[in-house]
Amino acid sequence: MELEVYFKFILSFGLILIAARIGGELAERYLKQPPVLGELVAGIIISPFALGLLISDPIILKDVVVELPPALQALGYHEMKPLEFISQVAVIVLLFVAGVETDVRSFLRYGLTGAAVAVGGVVLPFAFGYLITRAFFPDIGTAGWLFMGAVLTATSIGITVRILMDMGRLATPEGTTILVGAVIDDIIGLVILSVVVSMAEPGAQISIASAVRTGAIGFAVWFGLLMIGVRFGHYISRFLLQPFRRSGTIPIFALIVGLILAYLVTLVDLHPVVGAYVAGLVFAATREKEEIVEHTRPIMLFLAPFFFAYLGMQVDLRMSGLAWLVGVILIVGATLGKIIGCALPAKFVGRLSNSGAMIVGIGMVPRGEVGLIIAGAGFLAGAINRELFAVAVVVSIFTTLITPAMLKPLFRRREMIPSPPAR
Repeated sequence: MELEVYFKFILSFGLILIAARIGGELAERYLKQPPVLGELVAGIIISPFALGLLISDPIILKDVVVELPPALQALGYHEMKPLEFISQVAVIVLLFVAGVETDVRSFLRYGLTGAAVAVGGVVLPFAFGYLITRAFFPDIGTAGWLFMGAVLTATSIGITVRILMDMGRLATPEGTTILVGAVIDDIIGLVILSVVVSMAEPGAQISIASAVRTGAIGFAVWFGLLMIGVRFGHYISRFLLQPFRRSGTIPIFALIVGLILAYLVTLVDLHPVVGAYVAGLVFAATREKEEIVEHTRPIMLFLAPFFFAYLGMQVDLRMSGLAWLVGVILIVGATLGKIIGCALPAKFVGRLSNSGAMIVGIGMVPRGEVGLIIAGAGFLAGAINRELFAVAVVVSIFTTLITPAMLKPLFRRREMIPSPPAR
């Protein structure tokens, strides 16, 4: 491989970081919005579909495709995109830190409410996505309609966590309910995704047993690791972390464990961010919690802006009039579906106040990277065409962009009286 490719990769990485940092600062300092909003917009601006079109050598503003060594090609791995890889590592680190910062007892306390919120946030958006796409694109078939419904069910844990972190609301009852609901929402979404992917394969039959198995394994892994952290936090501190105290590398070791668990959950068809977040929950129950947060948070603050800018760079706004119309309708359906489907359980199951329930509903709106993952799977499987893929991307990005603007005023006007305990 020519050294020029490596050099341009370094340049691309640096440019994205600079753009994300500038965008975040502008949003926070002048627009009084969370930095994540500016980072996403910065990514859209420097993407190869916008500013990149004006540059004669646009490779510096898009991902570099690296050809892998012959030994890996023999195993079926031919190439990789380094910037995409870094973005995935960034969101894993973000979720790990969020997990460590979470109050585990509150996580368990809001478990029932989170589960109800997750179910409510899946049913309505899925129905909206399926029916709207079927009405405007009758020729793509059942698999395509189901894929667009699945795109609308996803909640981006990474986006929501970053917004709550920026606002200092991660540890509130609403923040914890959103996190629990988003994790469970992800597991439910993966079950739906597995069923829809099976439908997209020629001649494939839907296996209810397989879908149930995926969901059962997912919940078992998630709950099992959570209980290990709660029950054996003292032993984790004593036997797993203590050997690294003298060298001062406990936080680094914990982060490495988080990366490993993020991979291990993929062996049972879960998304890596679920494993990263649960790994963070395990260490949140140890006495080294504050030390781990103090030393891993700067790593997260370095990588997270890159992820959100890279996410914005995936948007290609060149679509037909029909696609834009469907996109607008889907954005409305996706937003209302999450707000209604999640706010009602939060109020009646979790007994949150009206404003608290509304915060939960809005907090579940962003689709972000999770929606893009599902849309990409549908595109690669041939279930949806390139235009619908672009629509799905716009829905994912737009629901992400509007969430901070809706959440911030609600937090400002939120009642000062604490919400009653969740069941």
